[in-house]
Amino acid sequence: MANSELVPFGELSNELALVEEVEPPGLPGSNPTLALQHMEAALVRADLECPDVLSAEQFRRLRYLLSFARLTVFEPGAAGPGGTRGRGDVTVGGEISGFRSRVIDALYNPLRGRTSAQERLDAAKAVLANFAEDVEYERSLLLERHGNDFSAAELDTELGYKTYVAVLGGGGGAGYVYLGGMQRMLAAGLPPAYMLTNSFGAIVGSVMARVLPVPIEDYVAWAKTVTYRGVLAPARTRRRHGLNGLFSLQFDEFAKEMFTREDGEPMRMTDLAIPYETVVAGVRKQSFDRLPGQFHPSHFTMMGVRALEHLKLGYAPGVVNRLWQVAAFIDSRVVKPIVLGGDDLTADFNVVDAASFSSAIPGILHHESSDPRMWGLLDQLLVEKDVAALVDGGAASNVPIELAWKRIQDGRLGTRNACFIGWDCFHPQWNPRHLWLQPITQALQLQMVRNAPFADRVIRFSPTLSPVTLAAAPEAIDRAIEWGNASVESSVPFVQRLTEPVWWQGDQPPQVDRTPTRISAPLQPMTTILDGARRAAEYVPRVTRVRRRVAAVGERIRRSQ
Repeated sequence: MANSELVPFGELSNELALVEEVEPPGLPGSNPTLALQHMEAALVRADLECPDVLSAEQFRRLRYLLSFARLTVFEPGAAGPGGTRGRGDVTVGGEISGFRSRVIDALYNPLRGRTSAQERLDAAKAVLANFAEDVEYERSLLLERHGNDFSAAELDTELGYKTYVAVLGGGGGAGYVYLGGMQRMLAAGLPPAYMLTNSFGAIVGSVMARVLPVPIEDYVAWAKTVTYRGVLAPARTRRRHGLNGLFSLQFDEFAKEMFTREDGEPMRMTDLAIPYETVVAGVRKQSFDRLPGQFHPSHFTMMGVRALEHLKLGYAPGVVNRLWQVAAFIDSRVVKPIVLGGDDLTADFNVVDAASFSSAIPGILHHESSDPRMWGLLDQLLVEKDVAALVDGGAASNVPIELAWKRIQDGRLGTRNACFIGWDCFHPQWNPRHLWLQPITQALQLQMVRNAPFADRVIRFSPTLSPVTLAAAPEAIDRAIEWGNASVESSVPFVQRLTEPVWWQGDQPPQVDRTPTRISAPLQPMTTILDGARRAAEYVPRVTRVRRRVAAVGERIRRSQ
């Protein structure tokens, strides 16, 4: 198995999906907030390409100008390191609408036109001089009107500190590259401030969000203990909230120790150190009622038992056919996106259940919560969303950048000043061994037409492991980590530059003297978790397992006598 896993799915590539290629026409008029976001990203790209055109002061003032023009609503005190919540939003967008229009009129064409980086920066520098008095006037007027709502430092902190939002898409075993991507970003001092995830990205994201600082090397070691029999079981005969499939997904059992608090309770979404949400696809009731007979539980029971025997060899009877049928779910008439963690109801979900439902590939992986506390919450969710089942979020939005953008604009973090980096490991890649996946990857790329414009950058990871490699061998994971590191390398300077603090006056950014208040729930030490995971991953012959069970039963009988 190890050798086949090491064959890359796709080829080495430095390709980046830049937003410039997918910006909708008429954006400044239809969505000025997004247009200004694109303008700032274009400024940063140009400055990285031609670093000697603008002085440090000119660069940060241009970014401050664009950030100020983008301001519509924010929660004072929420932005910057250790931001705090609870004061509520203040709306200022209408008060600076004229200023916003003038900035867009003056800078949109220079920054977004078909010009070279040198030309963009020269044009932007010329415009900046004309806005110096304008910025100071609008800023002082805003502070005068809202003196009881926020201070000058709080306004400048909102405008000057940009948070990094990571959007991790799905892709099965291809997503192991995310471990390398996270490793590289963390080494560069770039932990995400918020993650919206999906499918395999939900698995990786939930682990990364668990505690700060992120113990990435421990998580890599834990990932190497994954086995097929540890995360998959034969098909369930009953369903309640999921959709029947070839296998029962057992991630909640495999990761139980990882996501158990010190008090013995399962970690909930609100316990995570990094704000984390994940997307599931809700199967619309009318579509569920018309599902063909092969999605009924009796069809899967024996097929899943046979398939499980072969899955560790890299193939399984029926799995390929099932994956072909997944494309039928990638349709807004069949499913709707649901963000778990985005409201009071789902914020109380167990982390393992949220990640598992997001990873439940329709017709292949079936998840049901084993926690009775969750059953009522899930019943209520199905009723509120008017859906019949929860499946892999990729069917609704595989790299949900638009949803992440809307969550930030709706106040998920309080601050609205964020950069959005999409992580895509499941895009069309040339590999003759996996041509059968092309219909699925092509269908998912149609989703990207809608999602990509909301990103500052989309990182397209290549190469990756095969998407069907759900439990990769340690050497395959090492290779995937190398590929992940390489895939994000060229994006690191961009994210660093885009998240550098900026200010208008003085010689340093707004000083934020706070103690971070968000901490994770008390958890078990990683050494204990790793020891247990390694023991569980050890192969034990069937005859030995039977003998142990017989001995355990005998011991219980003797104790009861």
